[in-house]
Amino acid sequence: MDLFNIETGFFLVDGGALFGVVPKLAWNAEYECDENNFCKLVMRSLLIKSKDKLILVDAGVGIKHQDVMSEFGFSGLKPVEEELKRLGFSCSDVTDVVLTHLHFEHCGGCTWIDYDFKLQMTFPNATHWVAEEQWKAMLNPSAREENSFFLADMMEVFKKEKLKWINDEQEIADGVRLAFADGHTKAQIVVYVNDGKENIIFAGDVVPTAANVPLDWLSAYDLDQVAALEAKRNILEFAVKNGSKLFFCHDKKVVSAKIAKAKDFYAVVE
Repeated sequence: MDLFNIETGFFLVDGGALFGVVPKLAWNAEYECDENNFCKLVMRSLLIKSKDKLILVDAGVGIKHQDVMSEFGFSGLKPVEEELKRLGFSCSDVTDVVLTHLHFEHCGGCTWIDYDFKLQMTFPNATHWVAEEQWKAMLNPSAREENSFFLADMMEVFKKEKLKWINDEQEIADGVRLAFADGHTKAQIVVYVNDGKENIIFAGDVVPTAANVPLDWLSAYDLDQVAALEAKRNILEFAVKNGSKLFFCHDKKVVSAKIAKAKDFYAVVE
């Protein structure tokens, strides 16, 4: 099994929102911000090449939303097809797309707009794996999440019958397991990869950056703080016990790292 890091651009979030109740003096020592308190985050996907599958975990924001989302400070945007080409693959080669959740910066790259202003699928041959509860949340969002979803990101996938809803933990390829974590949003998918050599956890926005590893460094974006804390605890415990690396989808500097535990405190191992 081969694993590849794919980065498709950056965006800005308020540091106070990213780290919740953690004082700025503490979080800013771990993650830098600009003079307006904005932290620069990357959009990072994981590409998994197994014996018979090419699996992409998350697809970035894409390039179709730029005009209506300037407030997020997107920069350095790259179509995911360019990154795939750099690695020797094409969008048609992708057999599976796992979407941790359906917030725009994780699934927007699944569709694009052609010269006739029609939506097209980026990965025409891929099965797109989505938690059914997350799909329902997108169709009927709460007031907290309604600005995080865009139907245009996924409806073409639905129309082409390339959407696979899941409700239970399952393995989609040898050594690639999908599980669930509530808290940040409903039924976020967590991807566990283990082929006997590589042992990686793609935790999505449960642990978006290395600076978010401490258990109570929760994001204000998390819908349910108690559930988010327990989901994070479960992931961190698994990582410690199994020597897993956490793959950070939004940390602009740290791609992945192992986790250490001392009493009830978790930290990144340099």
